[in-house]
Amino acid sequence: MEKKEKKIERIIAKSFKGELDSKEQIFLDQWISLSQENKKKFGIYEKLWKRSGELLLSNTIDVEASLLKTKKRIPDFRFKRRTSFGNLRVAAAMILAMGLGFLFNYLLGANDLIDGTSGTVYQEVRASYGTRTKILLADGTNVWLNSGSTLKFPVSFDDAEERVVELNGEGYFDVTKNESKPFIVNTSGLDVKVYGTSFNVSAYEEYDSMEVALVEGKVSLVQGAKGSRKEYMVLNPNDVVECSISEKRLSRISDSKMSKYTAWKEGKIVFYGDPIDKVVSRLEKWYNVDIEISDKALENYRFTATFNDESLEQVLKLLSLSSPMEYKIVASEKMKDDSFSRRRVILSIKK
Repeated sequence: MEKKEKKIERIIAKSFKGELDSKEQIFLDQWISLSQENKKKFGIYEKLWKRSGELLLSNTIDVEASLLKTKKRIPDFRFKRRTSFGNLRVAAAMILAMGLGFLFNYLLGANDLIDGTSGTVYQEVRASYGTRTKILLADGTNVWLNSGSTLKFPVSFDDAEERVVELNGEGYFDVTKNESKPFIVNTSGLDVKVYGTSFNVSAYEEYDSMEVALVEGKVSLVQGAKGSRKEYMVLNPNDVVECSISEKRLSRISDSKMSKYTAWKEGKIVFYGDPIDKVVSRLEKWYNVDIEISDKALENYRFTATFNDESLEQVLKLLSLSSPMEYKIVASEKMKDDSFSRRRVILSIKK
């Protein structure tokens, strides 16, 4: 016989699917009315269920297993108070694998996902290395995340004056237009403010630069909170802006070949007259490797190529066939903690 706690979890899951019989419905109603804590637990489960229905799902979701797994990742499933407001570690992502190379990955219990002062519930989604992830936000905005990228976003924008999300990595945004409620992408460099448009942002925290490529519409690069926000630059379609964070320098070009900035959504790597540092940063994230440029002379070359589902070795071989570059791959090494280091690639000029 199931323990009472397991039983109530399964009944909650069945209630969301509309499969309760009359006895189970009475049992659930009585359980909810027993205490405020039970009511809050049910409310959290209900938010998870409603939110999962807004995400793009292509496979059948195991509701019971998802709820049980979520519950296990919330320590003691109790409210933990750190301040007078309190912070609750919750998991708010029920995300399934999608086909065609896209994979939903979710982080459960890793961050304070309910803001203690505002009560805003957040989700945090990460695209594992070698995968791309597509997310549908509550306002209808579509976001694609590239390999190794993370997006933190509110479950709902209803009570917010602005639609603010936080990006670490690379994302393509197709933003639902709402002029009364601008959309803000926070990054480790500058922020991107939009009202309704399509654009690509590359802003990995470990790199000293960020890049914004505007496909359509209009965006501005800003910094600071609402009320004291400073606008640095307004972009028009086909504008590509690179920001050097340490030097606090912006450079803008117009590039009609937007596909090289957005082709990763379709699983492609596109280089078009790109310097070696651009090639390196793209390959490092795509294949989860560390790449070292041992010859400065490589910085004088530009690379043009398109890759689709090739392995790292195939990409490096093809690049070396069309340039004076050669490469050496250093295998992963076992660390003291039994983990493995990333593979290293050393690039040099052919002798």
